[in-house]
Amino acid sequence: MPLKTPPVQYDLIRLAGGLDQVTPTLSLPPGVARRAANFECSITGGYTRIAGYERYDGRPSPSAALYLILVCTISGTLAAGDSVTAAPSGATGKVIAVDGTSVVLTRVSVTDFVIGDTISVGGVAQATVDDIEGIATDGLLDATYKALAADDYRADIQAVPGAGSVLGVALYNGTVYAWRNAVGAASADMYKATGSGWTQVALGVELKFDAGKNPGIAEGNTVTGHSSGATGVVTRLVLESGTFAGNDAAGRLIFATVTGTFQNNEQLRVGGNHVADADGANADITLAPNGRYEAVVGNFGGGTANYRLYGCDGQNRAFEFDGTVFVPIKSGMTVDKPAHIAVHKQHLFLSFGASLQFSALGLPYQWTPLLGAGELAVSAPITNLLVLPGDQSSGALAVYTRNDTNVLYGTDSSNFSLSTFNTGTGAIAYTAQNMDQAYVLDDRGIMSLGTSLNFGNFLPASLTMNIRPFIQQRLTNVKASLVDRIKGQYRVFFGDKTGVYLTVLNGKLLGSMPVQFDHAVLCTAEGEASNGEAVSFFGSDDGFVYQLDRGTSFDGEEIFASLSLVYNAIRSPRILKRYRKASVELTGDSYASIAFGYDLGYRTTALTQPVDVDYSNDLRASYWDDMTWDNFVWDGSDLSPTEVQVEGTAENIAIRIASVSALFQPFTVNSIIVHYTPRRGLR
Repeated sequence: MPLKTPPVQYDLIRLAGGLDQVTPTLSLPPGVARRAANFECSITGGYTRIAGYERYDGRPSPSAALYLILVCTISGTLAAGDSVTAAPSGATGKVIAVDGTSVVLTRVSVTDFVIGDTISVGGVAQATVDDIEGIATDGLLDATYKALAADDYRADIQAVPGAGSVLGVALYNGTVYAWRNAVGAASADMYKATGSGWTQVALGVELKFDAGKNPGIAEGNTVTGHSSGATGVVTRLVLESGTFAGNDAAGRLIFATVTGTFQNNEQLRVGGNHVADADGANADITLAPNGRYEAVVGNFGGGTANYRLYGCDGQNRAFEFDGTVFVPIKSGMTVDKPAHIAVHKQHLFLSFGASLQFSALGLPYQWTPLLGAGELAVSAPITNLLVLPGDQSSGALAVYTRNDTNVLYGTDSSNFSLSTFNTGTGAIAYTAQNMDQAYVLDDRGIMSLGTSLNFGNFLPASLTMNIRPFIQQRLTNVKASLVDRIKGQYRVFFGDKTGVYLTVLNGKLLGSMPVQFDHAVLCTAEGEASNGEAVSFFGSDDGFVYQLDRGTSFDGEEIFASLSLVYNAIRSPRILKRYRKASVELTGDSYASIAFGYDLGYRTTALTQPVDVDYSNDLRASYWDDMTWDNFVWDGSDLSPTEVQVEGTAENIAIRIASVSALFQPFTVNSIIVHYTPRRGLR
């Protein structure tokens, strides 16, 4: 009687749990990663190769670049970089590739090319248009041409002018701002991203005044020095104490420019009325170099038109900015260089070492205790200020030091109460962020306010306990953090160009995975663009600002992504299995290529270990309600199993997936089905 062959069995591996460097192998689910780079835990399941990033200065994004393929009879010479003009249509474009009779253009004009057009370069005819192909139907070719178009636009985008690293990035009213030292590093400058690139923000001129009296000074008034004849139009009245009605108003006047020079103690006049006295000469507003900027948006005036940007950098006075007028804020400190800032309960909060100071209620320019300003002391220098989730009545302010967490309750100086929330658990500077709750990076790893409350300052409170070796190696080199509210991610970045993406869904941790960039993330900003899109940016040591989660590359360079799953014994660690094949489920919306490999039997040298094999898949899909004729793919699919070859006999298998490319959009590896036949037990 012939022997009966065991039936083929199937093991479904759902990729989930993120990276785990410490848990014993046999205690882990098979979808956990033992090694990973540039994959993230997706809130919809599986592991997603991360999106790229690209340089930004307000000009068109490289990843938004389009291309057009013309099928031509070429009578002369066409080459990448040529600017072409068509007749009789009048259409224009720039050549990014020539492949046989196909001429690929980007920067195509609004005017359409037409069949029969003569294509000229510098007024000399070079080709005739026989057909207009649109985009490539081949997935790899399509991705290649998109990347070439992106490279052409990328060359336009410039670094923030100046020298050294970007000192800070802020997003305000849909516009990106950045700070960088001037050449020579004697000062710093502020820049605004515009459609023509970075434009320096003029900081203006300030003049101190006292003895202010009726009828007072209003923004828009022309102020004249009675003795000097100097003049300026007031762009901001900074009232720091007293009132004009009480004849004791004092503060500063902000001007865009001043003609002449005001003199100390001279009368300041508006319309012939003596309204105040100058308290010194006017001075240009400047910024000392080498700060580390952080900024928040606040509204002290009510209404949607009164949101303003408030910031500090540890080297200068705090400031307010409304998109036009830059106002240094005088706190009254002898060394007026706050390091951290928050807007909470209609107070502006600033930190000076271990001192937490707040302005008068609704008055960010006024810091006198007589009007409700005040100071609170903590046990060590403050590292982060974070307004905790909640409404105006229930919200509180987290005040972190390196080793402690404090929470400020109350609504104003009459009932503010600073309580110690957790002793021994604090936050490294620039790592406090809000999602469903507060998240920070502490000595033990990434912590949430909830876990530190439940577990105190013990290691189990860490959400990244499973990747503790990775975190511990980088604790002294933390640079920045941010959140991605679409993906449910808290992200922290280190000076060695690495970072960690921690994903949370409905309060449940899905996992953490490391990333490795080509550029250092030194400062960050996130919020909404003018079109409502959630966006995030970072500044780097090369002077560029980059937009995160954008494009298919690291600013034109390849993204190296790798994933190695834990050894999977399929619930039978002492039973040999004959592996026959596997099916990898990929989802995405672009062409993708992966290298698939695996290790057998703990990668023992007693077995012949296989080499990785490349597999590709076109995951593009077309939709009838969202397409442009000649610019879609009929037979694309955004979900596809990739059948891969697996051979060998061992007690377990560890699957590897890698991708190295500057062309591909993110794709998700959802699950892997392994086909195998059970064999005998190990002897």
